Amino acid sequence: MPSLIREVLLNLFFIILALLIVPIWLEERRISDYAKTILKTIAIGICIIFCMTFPIHMTNGFIFDLRQVAIWIGGLYGGTFSALFLAMTTIIYRMIIGGTEGVIVTLIITVIQVIICFFFYRKFQTSLSSKQRITSITILSIGTAILTMVLSNIWIVDEYQLSHIISTYFPAQPLAAFLGAYITETIQKHSELRRRIVRAEKMEVVGHLAASISHEVRNPLTVSRGFMQLLLQSERMNYKDKQYIQIAIEEIDRAEAIITDYLTFAKPAPEHVEKLNVKTEIERVIDILRPFANMSSIEIQTSLVPFAVKGERQKFQQCLLNVMKNAIEAMPNGGTLRINVSIDKDYVLIHIGDTGVGMTKEQIERLGEPYFTTKGAKGTGLGMMVVYRIVETMKGDLLFIAKLVTEQMYICIFHLIISRIWNNHQNDLHLNKLVIDLFFLFY
Repeated sequence: MPSLIREVLLNLFFIILALLIVPIWLEERRISDYAKTILKTIAIGICIIFCMTFPIHMTNGFIFDLRQVAIWIGGLYGGTFSALFLAMTTIIYRMIIGGTEGVIVTLIITVIQVIICFFFYRKFQTSLSSKQRITSITILSIGTAILTMVLSNIWIVDEYQLSHIISTYFPAQPLAAFLGAYITETIQKHSELRRRIVRAEKMEVVGHLAASISHEVRNPLTVSRGFMQLLLQSERMNYKDKQYIQIAIEEIDRAEAIITDYLTFAKPAPEHVEKLNVKTEIERVIDILRPFANMSSIEIQTSLVPFAVKGERQKFQQCLLNVMKNAIEAMPNGGTLRINVSIDKDYVLIHIGDTGVGMTKEQIERLGEPYFTTKGAKGTGLGMMVVYRIVETMKGDLLFIAKLVTEQMYICIFHLIISRIWNNHQNDLHLNKLVIDLFFLFY
């Protein structure tokens, strides 16, 4: 029995090494998320090989170890590619070890795991909470452990051997699954927290900079613009000189727009909180952007419901305006901008979708960073930064989730969570949160 416990702990060590040490080491490396996923998958594959090399129990050509836990965690967190790679690694190495009956059981269990990972992966990543993911992996591990015992019982007739397997392998499987899933969730949570802290520090630096220089820069610009307008009205100016002055005025207006973004970022706290009709505010923003959308041959489709929220009108409109403008600019060759309002339990949902050019996962992760833009020389990198800042001061949060819908179309779900709203249709029923989902459809 002590030797069996030692082998269980050794298998646990291999799993913890692959799921804890390797991800922490990769977190400090400046490589793409795709490369990190590949390296994590390879690490789990090596873990599977070590688990089978030093099994918990071996009898009559059967090897009992914790490889199934590694496949569940690697496949459900890494995706289809990871599941296939880990399955192939398991089957090939198991065939090298030998044992016809054991290979058959391994093949059956592994194929079942890959199929479940393939169909369950999307829901596992997008629809389940952290606790639900941990519970799911634990339950799946119990299921494959039971199935392994049932299939092995066909060939293993020694009751003494079966009792040893049941007393060690069976409880070790769900325990390792729970521990591995918990470690993975904790690392992901800490990684996200670290990214938020870095983002918050950048925002704070830009906020101090904006507050200190914006007013000082705006005043001389306003004076310069006033004198240029006087020159523009002068009869002594010829046509070409007036053109030059008009260009200078337009550039000053552009500089003032940038400074306005800085001021909004530096002092985003709502000053005049009032009851806002979501339907009315969205329609006003659409009216502002409609000429811009028509220039790009973009059709605007809406399905709006008049729910009410609390907030400052100007800043609420600016949030919507910045995101809708980004959606329109993502469709230079025309397309469809879809805006829908609905309610789901304690949430008001505002769906804003476009059929634009799209963004990579790395670009999505950088949205809201100071001066980050995908528009090249045309962008300032302040629009989404302002949106983040306004939402932050309204005690909200911004989450971006990208998932594959068809072979060539992706959806980015943007949650804007703002506290305290109410519904006009239910006698000012107070709900807990406002969620604005912005769906960006790209091809």
